[in-house]
Parts: sequence; C-alpha cells; structure tokens
Amino acid sequence: MGLDMYLQRAPKIENCTLQDIKVVESYFRWKDAKTRGEKCTLKEWCGISYKDLNKKAIKQLEPYFIKRYQAWDKEHKYGFNSIFENVGYWRKANAIHAWFVDNVQDGEDDCEPHEVSKEQLMKLYLICKTIVTESTLAPDKVINGQRFNNETGEWENIYEDGYIITNPELAAKLLPTQSGFFFGGTDYDEYYMEDVKYTFELLPKIISETDFDKQVISYRSSW
Repeated sequence: MGLDMYLQRAPKIENCTLQDIKVVESYFRWKDAKTRGEKCTLKEWCGISYKDLNKKAIKQLEPYFIKRYQAWDKEHKYGFNSIFENVGYWRKANAIHAWFVDNVQDGEDDCEPHEVSKEQLMKLYLICKTIVTESTLAPDKVINGQRFNNETGEWENIYEDGYIITNPELAAKLLPTQSGFFFGGTDYDEYYMEDVKYTFELLPKIISETDFDKQVISYRSSW
C-alpha cells in the first residue's frame, strides 16, 4: 500500500489517445483471459463494448502487446503483457508526484495516464539538477516510519541516524513535498534527496532513448 509512480513509453499512433491505448490493452487482456476460460463479456471486463473500441488502434497496437517487466524485477520472474513499456518507477516520491500533477495533469490527481512532453521532462531534470548541485547534506536524525504506542494510544515517529538537507529552502521552493494517504515522508532529508538524484539520473536516459515523433511518454500513479 502506498504511492506508486510510473513513467511509461508507448507507440504514438495518429488519432489514438493514451486512453485509447489503455482501453485496447484491456481488450487484449480480455482476449487472453477468454483463452484461459473466462466467461465474462468485454463490457463486464473493462466497462466498454467492442463497438466503442478504436478498431484501427487494435491492429496497429497488437505487435506492441508483449511481455514486460517491472523495474524491480531484475531477474524477469514476473512478466506481464502490456503495450506500455515501464521506463521509470518511484515509490512514495511525493515531491516528484506533486510536480507531475501540477505541471502535467493540470492539478488533477486522477491516477490516469497523462502524456509528458520532452520539454516537461527536461524542465524536471533541470530542477533536480539544481537541487542535487546546490543542496548540502549533514548528519542528523531522520524519520524512518512510525509505530503505535500502546501506552499513549497514538502513533509516534521512528528516528534513526541519517542525513538532512541543511538548506532546504531551495528544495522546498523548486520541488516541494506533498502529504497524502501513504505518500511517504515530507522532510527534506536523505530519502528526499535519493528520489531527486534518481530522477536526475533517469530523465536524460529516457529523453535520449525516446523518439518523440514515434513514441509517447506518459505518467501515471496509483495508491
């Protein structure tokens, strides 16, 4: 349970939206389920009828519905078929999530896929570069979870030795944290900096490996 965040790459097809791709993927999965003996209709499976599908997209997207793996599945043990290729993953990186919601999703946190342009990826990269370059870490106590105190009847923070950002004003201005249900911590500490560094290193790779004329990058989240 918690905030999971994905950057995904998919083929760009004329007159085909991200929602079309998502629905066509559901159609392909429904077809696979039918071969395994599932009895439900497409409408029962994903809430749409065959007549509402983008028929052109079905034919064009079928070659891309192949075995994929999550970023954490290094040994490729838990494959799943998908049109979307996972190219980035965060867990409870609420500051990164808040940036995508504000700058890509028009402020609507709806757990739906949203297209991310090359320019937007570069903008986030430059923000992370500034924070990585100009922030200073120093030893201190950091929060690493919570536990329930039976005596007080309240939750209390668990502290451990770690590092905090000594000049958090810059990070708070450029990439502020955001509280939420199982969104993770909101302190400007080593965990925050790990997410920023990961993003700083990830985005140039995505930008260089993506043909933005033929492919689309999307962001989605779930919790």
